[in-house]
Amino acid sequence: MLKWIKWLFIAVIAIVLIAGATVYVTLSQSLPVLDGQKQLREISHPASLSRDALGQAVITAANQLDAVFLLGYAHGQDRLFQMDLQRRVAAGELSEWLGEVALNVDKNNRFHQFRRRAERILPTLPDWQQQALAQYAKGVNQAISELGAKPFEYLLTGFDIKPWTEVDSLLVVYSMYLDLQGNTLSRDLALTELAKHYGQPMVDFILQSSQYQAALDGSRQQFRADIPPLPGNDATAKHTVEVLPFVPEVGSNNWIVSGDLTDGGGALLANDMHLGFRVPIIWYRTQLNYARNEYDVNITGVSLPGVPGIIVGTNGHVAWGFTNAYIDTADWVEISDPGSLTEVEETILVKGEAHRYTRLESQWGPVKQIGDRYYALQWVAHQPYSVNLNLMLMDTQLSVLDAIPVVRKLGIPVQNFVMGDTRGNIAWMPGGAVPGRQEPKDIAVPESQAAGGWDIDEMDLPVVMNPDTKRIWTGNSRVMSTEDATRFGDGGYALGARAQQIRDRLFDYQQFDEGRFYQIQLDNEARFLQPWHALLRQLLNRNSGYFANDIAALENWGNCACADSVGYTLVKHFRQQVISAAFNSVSDTLTAKDLSLRPLSRYLEPAIWQLIRKQPPGWLPEGQSDWQAFMLAQYEEAKASLEKQYGKSEDLSTLRWGKVNTLAITHPFANQIPLVGKYLNMPEVEGFGDTYMPSVQQRAFGASERLFVRPGKLESAVLTLPGGQSGHPLSPFYRAGFMDYAEQRLTPLLPGDAIHTLSFTPQ
Repeated sequence: MLKWIKWLFIAVIAIVLIAGATVYVTLSQSLPVLDGQKQLREISHPASLSRDALGQAVITAANQLDAVFLLGYAHGQDRLFQMDLQRRVAAGELSEWLGEVALNVDKNNRFHQFRRRAERILPTLPDWQQQALAQYAKGVNQAISELGAKPFEYLLTGFDIKPWTEVDSLLVVYSMYLDLQGNTLSRDLALTELAKHYGQPMVDFILQSSQYQAALDGSRQQFRADIPPLPGNDATAKHTVEVLPFVPEVGSNNWIVSGDLTDGGGALLANDMHLGFRVPIIWYRTQLNYARNEYDVNITGVSLPGVPGIIVGTNGHVAWGFTNAYIDTADWVEISDPGSLTEVEETILVKGEAHRYTRLESQWGPVKQIGDRYYALQWVAHQPYSVNLNLMLMDTQLSVLDAIPVVRKLGIPVQNFVMGDTRGNIAWMPGGAVPGRQEPKDIAVPESQAAGGWDIDEMDLPVVMNPDTKRIWTGNSRVMSTEDATRFGDGGYALGARAQQIRDRLFDYQQFDEGRFYQIQLDNEARFLQPWHALLRQLLNRNSGYFANDIAALENWGNCACADSVGYTLVKHFRQQVISAAFNSVSDTLTAKDLSLRPLSRYLEPAIWQLIRKQPPGWLPEGQSDWQAFMLAQYEEAKASLEKQYGKSEDLSTLRWGKVNTLAITHPFANQIPLVGKYLNMPEVEGFGDTYMPSVQQRAFGASERLFVRPGKLESAVLTLPGGQSGHPLSPFYRAGFMDYAEQRLTPLLPGDAIHTLSFTPQ
């Protein structure tokens, strides 16, 4: 019997080892070839693709088209599945892979008809852009053709790999419109419903200006509103308050100082784009070297897999960076006669089966139904000028002044485009597609007031160049003057606390280098929460014996989003709970219409403080008449929720901010693979930073890159990414560079010595 058990055990071990070896060998077959020589007809001259210890792609070619081909090839080798998801998300074609679970997502995105729009735009692009897209697609498909086996994501799901096309690259740009401007669409619908239900005073109350403003010209908006009545506010008496899903500070930080404030005379730029984290990370470290129009181009930064060119970086003469501009690029039109709408039959493939449904179109755009009303969307992303490759023209710009005309014609979601050059010049301007309509609207307008000018790509954009302050900063709040803000509107601006803190840090010093810039980027001082800290201390002091440990945590909170701060956790979640409870019935009103208060959450700070100071009884839940007791109850609710999730302890140490806000960057398939799936994730790191401060970090959200660069001193430039270069789990580049990010080390922008090189010659 024992002998039989022994042999059974050995057999099981052998099966496991064989299975493991089989999986390993299969996965290894999908690893890209990184060394050797290839002859290809798509290459016109000898070229090379090298990789350093981080996996940074260094492409050397005779011309731009050859370089673009090799960039597509590198992206296809390292990020194919990521690219595939991006194109399918934008086109509304995920259900073909994922089944009914993705059907509603597909319907929401198919609403915009991005594949058809991309197909119409492609032949209208300049010839050089069409050629670049074609070469890039050939490069991706060359990488696909060389696969020894499908990447593991395709093996797990049974997905097929379809060839890459020029249209697919345009779809990846459209996917960024959904990420960066989707909040604007939801914002205006939510405001429209609030105006219908409560009246304009509620809209004014929510949109009133705050104390947190940091425009470059110092201008301030001074719009205040009275507290409106809140009829039937008994929602919180009927059920538990759910904390609002607050919108993270999507969009990023950047700032720049002129050459007068650096030791070498060149401008110094900082840029970190805030996005959701996943494995692999969105950006791809790239250097392109080629000749164009008698220029020897050397351009280094991050590229976006799926799209040719460098997104953010430097050509050695000019450096540039983005933050999401959040100007208003969309309006809704209320349809007066639903009978005038056109029904369009649409088909979505769901695991190979055709799912047919009807969508609505109007002369103004695609139509969405909210209750018994119909709204048509006018959005810049639906216009032919919304997508192009003009950003690639930054490769040969020698100065800020040269670059401004290029930035005016970018076909991307409009960004705060900040740039500086070797001569020390600096500038800010909106860069991207901006509609020519003149009067942006916060709520839907009747058809009689629908604006024209949507077919016009606005060229008259404000520019701030070489300001007297010698400093420029942006953080997704209003950057432009109040006069320009009236013209370009508010598409969901951030509150301004983060930009204000960056601005103040920049005026703390008169000289800057990359190290000092990194210190500003890692600034996690809790300035924004200081009033909430004082309010919570006041509430708890009314019963200091019962809350002794809580008070001790608040006294030792460090005034920062530091890993060991319990007090920070308590204050942050107290604020969120109070806002959620106070606006719970407003939130329920929107939820009943399949809308959400979420896109308006960043506006609520001045409104909640107005309620706290004036304490109107009509805004309290039914059965409560004391605001102090109400807020104290919300604190206890927030604390109980935290302890339920993270554990309970006498000294509250289980609620350390580093534990509550642990950085956890995961692979989308990690939870689907038993036992070993967790090894697809990046190592978890104790949290550092939060929203409303320069050091933005949440569990799966934050700075998707940290770039610090002087275009004339690239040997000191820094680029750290929260993930590795390759999406293949067996690649040595899968996690390379992540710990530099996690431990705030300075990773060089420039590539190191090549450890792998592929050489290409024309066939």
